[in-house]
Amino acid sequence: MARRFVVPLFAFALVSTILVAAPTAAPERSSREAMLKDFFEGRRVTVRIDMPGTKDGVNVYPQSRRDLDVGRYRDDLRRHGVALRAGDSAIVTLVKVKDDLIEFQLDGGGYGTFFDDTDTTVYIPLIEKTDRERSLERRIRDEPDRNRRRQLERELDDLRRWRDRENHRILVERERLSQYKEARVFARRQTGGSRFNIRFDRRVPYDFGPDDIMAALNEYVDFGGGWDRRYRR
Repeated sequence: MARRFVVPLFAFALVSTILVAAPTAAPERSSREAMLKDFFEGRRVTVRIDMPGTKDGVNVYPQSRRDLDVGRYRDDLRRHGVALRAGDSAIVTLVKVKDDLIEFQLDGGGYGTFFDDTDTTVYIPLIEKTDRERSLERRIRDEPDRNRRRQLERELDDLRRWRDRENHRILVERERLSQYKEARVFARRQTGGSRFNIRFDRRVPYDFGPDDIMAALNEYVDFGGGWDRRYRR
């Protein structure tokens, strides 16, 4: 009888262990995030590098030999412009802990979040061939009288020229509005803040605290004085 219950009891113990241990990861992350928020958010820092005007921000890899992807950083500055210049003061507006990264957002976190419109294209439909044009094309094919056919062809040419002129006007207007929208989006990027993404190979270390964030960003952010005193209280 005793042998019959060995497997069920073991399985029950294993399932119980999993059920108890599984939920602990989320509370740990939530608690750590709350501590980091309390420590950083609302405080003012000074950036040491130009920050691109995008929610993609600057990726920092504290576990890698080279902690900054210089190529991507350069491309983002060229593409999105500068939202915060080296030496600018900014407020830490959000610290967000995710599975394998910590978002360190400044002055709003960068343009492109939530409902920000990043599409710079403007669509105005072109005028398609009209029913009258199609009708004339059919009549011209079937018209046996040469003079009458020429009259129909002249009318068809007039309709085609009108459509071509209107479509050219639409294309010009498309380009004008797209350039205007692109300039407007670019200008908004300059005032939308930016962010650092502190990225890890697998998961954010459970004991990664304020001192570690400041160490990871030390080359790129001047935290000034008073931070260590607040941390120790």
